[in-house]
Amino acid sequence: MNSPCEILLECDDEALARKLLQQGQQEALRIEEKFSRFNVDSVIGSLNRMQGSWVGVDTETEALLDFSAQCWQLSGGWIDVTVGRYFQLWKFDGQTPPPSRKQLKIIANSVGWQKIIQKPGQIWIPEGMQIDLGGIGKEYAVDLVANNLASYESLGGILVNFGGDINAIKARSSLAPWRISVESLPNQKNEKIVSIVKGAIATSGSTHRFVVDKYGKRLGHILNPTTGWPVRKGPSSVTVFGETAIQAGLLATLAMLKGKQAETFLQSQSVQYYCQRGE
Repeated sequence: MNSPCEILLECDDEALARKLLQQGQQEALRIEEKFSRFNVDSVIGSLNRMQGSWVGVDTETEALLDFSAQCWQLSGGWIDVTVGRYFQLWKFDGQTPPPSRKQLKIIANSVGWQKIIQKPGQIWIPEGMQIDLGGIGKEYAVDLVANNLASYESLGGILVNFGGDINAIKARSSLAPWRISVESLPNQKNEKIVSIVKGAIATSGSTHRFVVDKYGKRLGHILNPTTGWPVRKGPSSVTVFGETAIQAGLLATLAMLKGKQAETFLQSQSVQYYCQRGE
């Protein structure tokens, strides 16, 4: 997941707890190996190599692709998993300068979910397109691992945290809230502590993945799928509360894509949120 991951369990049986922690780890690794675009042997790696041909997909992959289509439709095209070609030009390491607008414009025609064709058990991706499930993959893993663990009735509280995407799927036996720290911006000192008894939290922002343009402006990794350029005038960080990690994550990402209208959008969704600005 390219980030710190943890699973917290409330359990009286240490042997069972260790067994379930190992199962959770193995499931997370399975999902990463299967869907990471950085793994050339993954399902996504294979799809990206077989452009211009019909490719068969298994049930799990088809469900994720169907969900990607729903995200694209519901967001009006803002959340688009076909932005992979753009990410070949961007190196969000805080040091490498951004690509030129001309470079991005050349490959813009290779982006757009509406160009994909699907039929049961198969998908066709046009030449030049690259799928990247990074925007939903980690949250999918969080929810899947959390749901698997929740099937064990003997467990008390359950919290799964993969890189700040969290699903506290089961409350602690004492009903004491889980206390979660939201990382502050680099120029701020105090972290915000939020509390939840049960539910999910996801954060999207430019704290770790960013580039600096020629004017010294920090640009985050949330890209406008039409232009391939980071959205401007948005928050530096958005944290959203939801029922599932994937729901909270999508709302956080979409809020970032809304730029200066991020807070207005989140208010319209009637969700609890926390935005950080100031960079």
